[in-house]
Amino acid sequence: MLALAAVPLLMLAALLSPAAAANASPAAPGAPDPARIDLVLDLSGSMNQNDAGGQTRLAAAKQAVTRIIETAPEQAPLGLRVYGATYPGEDRKQGCADTQQVLPVTAMDRAARADAKKRVEGFKAVGFTPIGVSLREAAKDLGASGKRRIVLVSDGDDTCAPPPPCEVARELKAQGIDLAVDVIGFRTPSSARAQLKCIADATDGSYADADDADSLTDGLGALFRKAWRTYHATGKPVEGSLNGCQDAPLVAPGQYLDRFTGGRDLYYRVKKRPDQRLQVSATAVAEEGYSRGSIITVAAGPAGDGKPRAWLREFEQSMGWANVISAGGRSKPGAGNETPAPDDTGCIVVENQVTRSGDKPMPVELLVGIADRTTREAGARTPRPRTGADAEGGFSFNSATPIGPGTHRQSISVGEAPFWRVELKAGQKLTVKAGVDVPDGFPLSATTGWSVTVYNAQRESALCNEGHDSTELFAGRTGHFERVCGPWEITEQDGSKSPDPKGYDVPGTYYIQAQVAEPHDEAKGTVVPVSLTVDVSGTPRPGGDGPVFFFGDDAAQGASPPGANGTGGQGGTGGTTAAAKDDDSAWGRTALLGGAGAGILLLGGLAFHALRRRRAA
Repeated sequence: MLALAAVPLLMLAALLSPAAAANASPAAPGAPDPARIDLVLDLSGSMNQNDAGGQTRLAAAKQAVTRIIETAPEQAPLGLRVYGATYPGEDRKQGCADTQQVLPVTAMDRAARADAKKRVEGFKAVGFTPIGVSLREAAKDLGASGKRRIVLVSDGDDTCAPPPPCEVARELKAQGIDLAVDVIGFRTPSSARAQLKCIADATDGSYADADDADSLTDGLGALFRKAWRTYHATGKPVEGSLNGCQDAPLVAPGQYLDRFTGGRDLYYRVKKRPDQRLQVSATAVAEEGYSRGSIITVAAGPAGDGKPRAWLREFEQSMGWANVISAGGRSKPGAGNETPAPDDTGCIVVENQVTRSGDKPMPVELLVGIADRTTREAGARTPRPRTGADAEGGFSFNSATPIGPGTHRQSISVGEAPFWRVELKAGQKLTVKAGVDVPDGFPLSATTGWSVTVYNAQRESALCNEGHDSTELFAGRTGHFERVCGPWEITEQDGSKSPDPKGYDVPGTYYIQAQVAEPHDEAKGTVVPVSLTVDVSGTPRPGGDGPVFFFGDDAAQGASPPGANGTGGQGGTGGTTAAAKDDDSAWGRTALLGGAGAGILLLGGLAFHALRRRRAA
C-alpha cells in the first residue's frame, strides 16, 4: 500500500550553501517547484501608531518582513508589494491608486535578498488603504501559472472601495486561478476583521491575528513555510552509475545530490586508505510518498564480485509516514579492521528499495566523509547554539538549527517537520522532550499523531525509548501531547564489538525532528505551538569526542583535509555542508532542515514507530 507523504509545499528558512564549489543549492530533481509568493504590506498612516509591544506597528512590520527575507529559501520566488507608501495627501483618487511592487517575484539569491532588505529599511507609512486594488495587482505580479499565494498584512479595512476587497478575492477565485490569499490582521479592530477573514475564506486561504513584532514574525513565518517545502535537498549534482563500480564517478568528501529512478541502485568510487575511516550517509527525499517497508541501504568496500560491503553496510526500513528515509554508516576503527582496496580506491553503493519502475525520480542526498590523524589533530569546530527566535527549527539535515540544553518554543504549521541539532560526546546522556498543543476542533484522522525522531551523526534514526515508539496518536483527542526520548548514554563504537542497535554509539552531532504526523488534509497549515526541551547530563569521557570527519573543503567541523595519498582525491571539493557548519550569519542562523516522521501502529494503535533501524553486522 502506498503511504503518501502528502505534505504541503513548505519551508521557511535560509538553506546553507552546499559548498563553495557549488555556490547555489540546486533544486531537488523530480521535486515540485515552490509556490510563488507576493507579500502585500499595509503602509497606511495608521501603521505609525505606537502600540505594537513598545514600538510602532511600522517598526514591528519591518522587523517581521526582514526576518522573512533573511530566511527565505534561496530558490523560493518571493515578491513584495506595498500600499499607502507614497501619497500623504487627502485626495482620494491619488491615495487609492497608491500601490507599488517594490520587489518583483524572484528567487531570493544574495543580491535580491540584500536589495529587498534595503528597501524595507526605507519604508514609510503615510497613506490610504487600497486593499482591493492591491490584491488585483498582486495577482498580476505572480503571473498566470503555477502555485501562487498572496500574503496580506493589514491593520484595518479597505478605505478605498470600490472595489470591495472580498469581491476582488471572489473574482480571482472565479477565474480558476491557482491562488490563495492568506491574511494577517495586525492590531486589527473587530470592525475590520470580518472583511479580512472574508478575503481568506473566499480564496481558501487562512486568517490569523498578530499584536506585536514577535507574533507577526511567527504568523508570517508559518504562512511562508506552508507555501514552501518541508525538505530542500542540497548538494553538488552527481550521477551515480546504475551499472556497478566499474564506470562509477569518483566522489571526494562532500555532499552530493543524485536521484533514485525505478528500482536502480547507485554506485560511486571513493578514495580511502586503510588507516582512514569512511562515513557514508544517504537520504532519500520522499516528498510524494513511498511504499511501506521501503528500505535504503548504504555499503562500501573494495570493488569486486557482488556489491561492496567489506568496509560498512547499514540500512533503514521505513514502516510508515516520512518525508525522508535516511541511512548512514562508518567503517570500523582500529588497525586490521579494513580490507585494503587496489590503489586505495573503493566503491560505495546506495541500494534502492524505495522507488519502483514507473515512479517519479526521487532526490537522494549522498554525504561522504573521511577521518584520519590529520582531521583528528585539527579538531572539531561546532557552531554556537541558538536561542530565542533564532532557535526555530530548520528543514533539512544541513540546515538543522544548533541548540543547547534548555527549553525552546516556537509555532509551526501542521505539515512542517523542523529539525534541530545538538553536539554530544561519549559519556554524556541525552534526553529529549517535545510537546504540542492541539486546539479544540482540530481535524483528525485515524493515524494523526505527535512524532519525535532522533538521528545520530551518521544521519541514521536512533531509538526513542524502550517502548520502541516515537509517535503518540491523538485518537480523537485535543490538548497537550508530549513525547520523551531517552535518557540515552552516548558511547563510542568499538571495532571488536557489533554496533549498538539503539544508535547512540556515535559521538558528534545528533539531530532532533518533531512533527504532527499523518495530518488530515484539512489540518495542514494550522498553526500550533510546540516546545522542545533538551537535557544533556553526565560527564564527557576523556577523548570522547569520537573521530573528526572531513566532509569537503567547506567542512562543517572545521577539520583540515585528510592526509594526501598521492592522488589528491581526499581533499577535493565536495558539494556539502557537513555536521557542524559554523555560519553565524542570519543566513546560517535560520537555515532550515527537514526530516523523517511517523510510522506503524503499535499496541492497539496507541503509538507508532517512525523508522525501523537495522544494523548490519
